[in-house]
Amino acid sequence: MAGRNHKESSSCGATSKVQLGQVEIKCPITECNKHLDESTILFNLPHDDIIKYKYFLELSRIDSSTKPCPQCKHFTTFKRKIHIPTLSKSENKFKIQCPSCQFVWCFKCHSPWHEGVNCREYKKGDKLLRHWANEIEYGQRNAQKCPRCKVHIQRTEGCDHMTCSQCNTNFCYRCGERYRQLRFFGDHTSNLSIFGCKYRYLPEKPHVRRLVRGSVCAGKLLVAPLLLVIGLALGAIAVVIGCF
Repeated sequence: MAGRNHKESSSCGATSKVQLGQVEIKCPITECNKHLDESTILFNLPHDDIIKYKYFLELSRIDSSTKPCPQCKHFTTFKRKIHIPTLSKSENKFKIQCPSCQFVWCFKCHSPWHEGVNCREYKKGDKLLRHWANEIEYGQRNAQKCPRCKVHIQRTEGCDHMTCSQCNTNFCYRCGERYRQLRFFGDHTSNLSIFGCKYRYLPEKPHVRRLVRGSVCAGKLLVAPLLLVIGLALGAIAVVIGCF
């Protein structure tokens, strides 16, 4: 134990702490009471968790006058306006348009912008809306939230493939996930694709579903190079034959 350093001993603990939004991570060695430095934590994190860690780290260093955009997480600092002649302008002072993704949101309650409704009324209405949207009627949800702009959309007819009228995002009405497609690996309508809808294949057994889909994806990753080599070989043979 004495010969282990921080980088060797922190790989298992850092990821779980970052998933919980923690940036102050203690060394997992029981004899050590120090916190891991930033470089050690980054060294032990996979790519996706590095992005999360940097985001939480940035969040921990800012004060209440700076908040991330609810959509793209771009940080915006709120500058108070001294002269506010009317109540409506007092409410509108919290209206923020993200310079990165152009999303319009309320700085005060950190929600999409709610024109003509104060934050308390919006939060109350939003809670009722979410409850109503999750209710199942006639075999489907009352509404589904767009995974990008968070606007609730109600389907009156047609298939599960939805296109948000506000941000043009394609998503699945059943599971709420974006439509993703990669040639050779399938799309959201494929039962065995890693991009497939969770309701299309073993919805009651998520662990088995992920195992099967992951195995199929791994198999395709192994087969793809072989097919490429065979294709190049056949192409080369055809060229040689064509020369005679």
